[in-house]
Amino acid sequence: MNRKLSIAAIIVGALAILGELCGLLLPTVSWFFGVGPKFGWASSVLLIAGGILGLRFLPREIRWTPVTLQRFRRFRSIGRGWWSFRILLVLIALALLDQALVGRRALMVRCDGKTYFPAFVQKRYQAKDFGLTGEQEANYRELKERLAAEKRGFVLMPLVPWDPVLDTDSLQSISLEQRDGKWYKPGDAEAYSGRAQKFYNDTPVQKHTDSRFRRGVPDGESLGYTRNGALAVSAFYKAGTKERERWTGEMPQEEFEKAATTSYQMIVYPAIPPLWKAGHYLGTDSRGWDVLAQIYGGWQLNLKAILLYVLFTYGVGTLIGLLMGYLGGVFDIAMQRCIEILDELPFLYIVMILISIIGVANMNLLVLLGVICFFSWTSLTYSLRALAYKEKERDYVSAARLQGASTWRILTRYLLPNMLATIVTKIPFSVAAIISSLTALAFLGFGLPETYPQWGWLFDDGTSHLSAVWISLSMFTAMVFILLLVTFVGEALREAFDPKKFTTYQ
Repeated sequence: MNRKLSIAAIIVGALAILGELCGLLLPTVSWFFGVGPKFGWASSVLLIAGGILGLRFLPREIRWTPVTLQRFRRFRSIGRGWWSFRILLVLIALALLDQALVGRRALMVRCDGKTYFPAFVQKRYQAKDFGLTGEQEANYRELKERLAAEKRGFVLMPLVPWDPVLDTDSLQSISLEQRDGKWYKPGDAEAYSGRAQKFYNDTPVQKHTDSRFRRGVPDGESLGYTRNGALAVSAFYKAGTKERERWTGEMPQEEFEKAATTSYQMIVYPAIPPLWKAGHYLGTDSRGWDVLAQIYGGWQLNLKAILLYVLFTYGVGTLIGLLMGYLGGVFDIAMQRCIEILDELPFLYIVMILISIIGVANMNLLVLLGVICFFSWTSLTYSLRALAYKEKERDYVSAARLQGASTWRILTRYLLPNMLATIVTKIPFSVAAIISSLTALAFLGFGLPETYPQWGWLFDDGTSHLSAVWISLSMFTAMVFILLLVTFVGEALREAFDPKKFTTYQ
């Protein structure tokens, strides 16, 4: 186990450095350099160094005690917690796929005999690289339709072809269907009323006709446009009957009538309801950003926050709690006074004040987590301090002292293993707490800037646009589902690691 973890750390660190040097964007391992160059290099080097040290000094396998193995077996026997744990592992694995699953850049483009992999390289291909006009980055969703129409190649897009942030879909169209001489929205029994458009059959984004409908038939003004946007024809309908028509001469009538698509399209503006043909499986928010992509990106952000939060909070809290219980005396009293002061400070108000001073636009994940972690490690010290006071009086600690063991060795080799049950059972509830904290801060407007996908932004947008029920419903379902899974795992761990089930006091 130790050997496998060490090798995995070396591989991840090496891939991160290799990707940065070669201009690659590898799923997950490119996260380190996504935070910043310094953080990326430091994290990669630490992973490689930690893996090498693990191979050199750690035993090949972890020798679990019979009691620990019995706890693992009991955890697996608790069906609700065990299945929740497995589902969480699947969700984490999906998050590790990153841009291979969700993103606006194509996984593969085959164009004019050449092959490109835009999603996995740092280079941004321009539209002109694929025979289109413009020097802006290529829109691969439009490129997919263009290449298919011109039979010049194909584009393979991710399952969700939208970025979690800053990827706006300003409008979409729904094809109306004709039944008994009237136009209907798909699945509706009532005839359509509103505006509808036709487009040029060889240029699906170029508007051809803009008409107004009432009870399924044209009623009112209907305008036709040339390919360059000039007015070609103006007509007026009354209950489906054309009353007058005027041609401007900008385009021949026969050519104009042959150039249109056969069906009318209803234009939909953000917030767009779920639309599978456009890849909006859960719709969009009021900004036109895909809801499912934002939920996915928010889950990735939460996983990064959980990793950093648990490492810092439990690292500092465990160390200080052990030292307080083992050393006692002045150190214990001084740390208790400091912890009491930190606990009395209004955490949420301080976070809001600091973010107001720094500015939301200048915030990043490391700064926000640093503020949260500064106030969060204290809660762990109470239980570990009490356990350290109890365990240091045991015979095995006295024997270690007589053999000349150092304080650090006693803490890490003798006391810490006997407290792992307490630490492990607390982690799931800390995970739920950090997810809730980040969501609440974003909902109140004191979270990260909009360049980060945040669940709180979706909650805020959903409550501001109650008519777009898919926003709040999707986000509420996703968050409740995740928190339920984490809570079920925490309860199962607490029951499985309960010392009363495996300990006999004499």
